Amino acid sequence: MHPTSLLLLYLLAALVIPGLPFFLLPILLLTALAILRLRRQLSFRLLLRTRWLLLVLMLGYAYSVPGEPMWQSLGGLSPTWEGGRHGVEQAARLIVLLLWLDVLVLRLPIESLLAGLYQLLRPFALLGMDPRRAALRLGLTLRAIEGMQRGRGNLKGLLDLDYQAGLPDKLELNLYPMRWRDKVVPGLLALGLLAQWLHWS
Repeated sequence: MHPTSLLLLYLLAALVIPGLPFFLLPILLLTALAILRLRRQLSFRLLLRTRWLLLVLMLGYAYSVPGEPMWQSLGGLSPTWEGGRHGVEQAARLIVLLLWLDVLVLRLPIESLLAGLYQLLRPFALLGMDPRRAALRLGLTLRAIEGMQRGRGNLKGLLDLDYQAGLPDKLELNLYPMRWRDKVVPGLLALGLLAQWLHWS
């Protein structure tokens, strides 16, 4: 599928998933895991990197939503069962979003990601934005991050004025033609989002 369509699909999914019924989340979760498994790209590194965010999210809901205390002896200092359920639900939605980010976007080559981003930003040229410059800046940023070492090398590279991130002398922006299915699939998801919004209103 076209990179622009994949980016658009993820943006639409990020709008749809927070409003989906909770029982649909396991289906989306298992589907994402199955796709990554079939591609032999199943990795939990992205989730491990966000584990503290997930923990803070769950604790934030557990302590901020009123309800029945989990531990009566702590009184007002205790998290609530209602908050805990809300926290787990929101953490589950975030996990699904992260897995689909991995499926749709993060596995794209940088060149394809740049091409998709450029074509997605082209309509904003009417507002004065330069989509080519925005896409190329992102490309240079991704190249710099890709060239940095893992672990302490990242911090060392950011603090060392003599550090060379290995930026390329030239970065090409190749455009790909869109086929009919590249437009139909995001269009159907957009219609689903519109129907969901009309149902809420």
